[in-house]
Amino acid sequence: MSSKSKAAPAAGVEAVDAMVKTGTEAATKGFEQAQAAMKQQIDEAQKHAAAAQKGIEEALAFGRGNLEAFIQSSTILTEGMQEMARASMAMSQAALAEGIETAKAFAAVKSVREAIDLQAAFAKTSTEKLVAETTKLSESSAKLAEKAFAPVIERVNLAVATFGKPIAA
Repeated sequence: MSSKSKAAPAAGVEAVDAMVKTGTEAATKGFEQAQAAMKQQIDEAQKHAAAAQKGIEEALAFGRGNLEAFIQSSTILTEGMQEMARASMAMSQAALAEGIETAKAFAAVKSVREAIDLQAAFAKTSTEKLVAETTKLSESSAKLAEKAFAPVIERVNLAVATFGKPIAA
């Protein structure tokens, strides 16, 4: 075999080796790039999942706060209504007692003039007490409403402050 003929197969082997080496390097580089891209996508997905989890936890906490505010508001309202009912009952009992005393006084009158004076005094006193008690009841109702709805208003203000902000990009 001539040196030319021996060189040709060696050159072919070298060419194949070079091609295999180039192909292997290209495949390795492509695999590494694909692996890096996949890792980056997984990292991004994990970040988004963590953000979603945090959002869910915040929403649950916010909902829990709303429920607690509603319960607190309902408790305040119920207790206030009970107190107002007790005050109204006491007012009714006092008015009934006064009515009985006035009836007894009417039974003891000796003249029409005395009956008219007694009736006028009773009407005046009853009207003054009614106006005073109604005013007191109205003021108590307004204070109760303000106090009872304070927890709910606080949650609404928090919602506006929290969700009224633009979403970060």
